[in-house]
Amino acid sequence: MTDINNIEPSQLISSIPEVALVLELGCILQELKVDSSTLEAALGRVIQHLNIEGMIFAIPTGFFATLRKEGYHSKTYLRRVTTSNTNLKKLAEAEMLVDLFLENKLDVDTMREKLVTLNTRQPKFGFWSKTMASSLAAMGMVNIWGGCLLDVLCGSIVGLLAGLVVNWAEKRSKLANLAPLMAGLICSLSGSFISHNMSSTTYTTIILGGIVCLIPGLELLIAMQELGTGNLVSGTSRMAGACLIFMLLTLGIGCGQQLGSFWWPHKYNSPATAIPWTIAPSLAIVILAYLIIFQGRLSDYGYTLIVGIITWYGNAYCVQTVGDVAGAGITALILGAGCNYYSQRSKNPEVIVLLPSLLLILPGSLGIRGLTMIMGKQPLIGIQSGFQYFYVTIALMLGLLMANAMVSRRTF
Repeated sequence: MTDINNIEPSQLISSIPEVALVLELGCILQELKVDSSTLEAALGRVIQHLNIEGMIFAIPTGFFATLRKEGYHSKTYLRRVTTSNTNLKKLAEAEMLVDLFLENKLDVDTMREKLVTLNTRQPKFGFWSKTMASSLAAMGMVNIWGGCLLDVLCGSIVGLLAGLVVNWAEKRSKLANLAPLMAGLICSLSGSFISHNMSSTTYTTIILGGIVCLIPGLELLIAMQELGTGNLVSGTSRMAGACLIFMLLTLGIGCGQQLGSFWWPHKYNSPATAIPWTIAPSLAIVILAYLIIFQGRLSDYGYTLIVGIITWYGNAYCVQTVGDVAGAGITALILGAGCNYYSQRSKNPEVIVLLPSLLLILPGSLGIRGLTMIMGKQPLIGIQSGFQYFYVTIALMLGLLMANAMVSRRTF
């Protein structure tokens, strides 16, 4: 077995072009956070297209590939891969290259050249673009959650600080994994300072608006897709990774809340109800911000915005009609099925339009209410809201699983 992480760079990829292509493609797709079933299906089709004997086994941190071309000995390769930040544009282009190759529109050498170009290309949106997008997302979500004008302005400042901390930490390998903890701490401390000096602001709405971009929506989505396709090992490990991010965020917010209450005592106001006519513009701002943060294509903004608005108002209607839990499940079912159908027709990854909309309907309002009650020394009500949050999240996940059963996801 060859571990291609422990050999010289010149020998990193096989000297057989077809085998090298399979390994390079697998690394790029996994770095872009493709789920295990999609990775195995894509590489399986490529192997079949190249008339190579082989098998692929993928896990979230790497993959095994046993490959043999006629006239050569069989070899088993182990490739450990570190996932990069979400880049929806690169993901769409990588899957498009696979389609073109399978349609005989690209040969092996051209395919490898395009993969190298794709892999080495710098993200379109840089440090400051993503930082400002974090501020915009916080501003829009605070308004949607019922914050007043002062809350919206303060939330944008807290979101800006969170974006600065996260984007700074991600450029330093030793601090990248602690970015959620640091962001939660900064958001909570800055929220305490603001609430201490401006008593009319809503503390929990401000800080949760600041960390909204750190919610691991893509990790949860991929985990559900893998569990739904029987990849229990990959799905469970990805779910554990998403839970770790939630724990780091919660720990950072808790530490900041304790320190902030000691340094800058403040009262906890409950969020109000958003002004109806401001919700649609806020959704447009938030979806644009998500598009920038996740390195999406601006050409997809129109489709994503339409899906996001329909999802938000559809979820509100379902919740009022059948309740929080059932409403969330029905919304996720319709959203997932629609995105799968879009993916089949357009040959684009469904995550392009699914991810921003999913982040919009995650039960943030219940989380705000629970956190408000606990911090306001009403733990019983807060714990009850916490359990409701858990039930709604499970309903969302089950809705997505049922959507994949009703309308199959695009396969290669």
